[in-house]
Amino acid sequence: MATVNELIELYTSKAPVNIEKLIEALGLQLERKADLHPRIAGQIERLNDGTFKISVNKADHYYRRRFTMAHELAHYLLHRNLIGSGVDDTKAYRSLDIGQFHNIHIKPEHETEANRIAAKLLMPARLVRRHYEETNGNIHEMAKRFQVSAEAMGYRLQSLGLANG
Repeated sequence: MATVNELIELYTSKAPVNIEKLIEALGLQLERKADLHPRIAGQIERLNDGTFKISVNKADHYYRRRFTMAHELAHYLLHRNLIGSGVDDTKAYRSLDIGQFHNIHIKPEHETEANRIAAKLLMPARLVRRHYEETNGNIHEMAKRFQVSAEAMGYRLQSLGLANG
């Protein structure tokens, strides 16, 4: 059986990253179009059998749902011990008391960390650098290739030193 790192390597080897298949390969359930509070982007919950389920708001654009999937997966990978029964994330990726799972253990620094990992999962550095060369740094073309927002791609390019902030 493949390790977590081997699965991540496998599913992040080409753009666009198939985040949905990665989540499922890691043994998590995924609800791609959930009926969530309008201010909630997504959630991760621990089910009664100890497994986890990621749900993303059906009202959000597909690219936003992809980032939310990756963000919630990052919580699973990094903060599993803090999830408790679950975590709701607002559109700003903060846990507030408006959803099903207000989690006081998930702090802003955990959310920032989950965003950083989500960006790395959806936009692996080696692929971003290659596509940056292929597109002459065209942020909109790159965003389309990676199926992320231009804003997310802009942040990723900055973090890799490929664009000015």
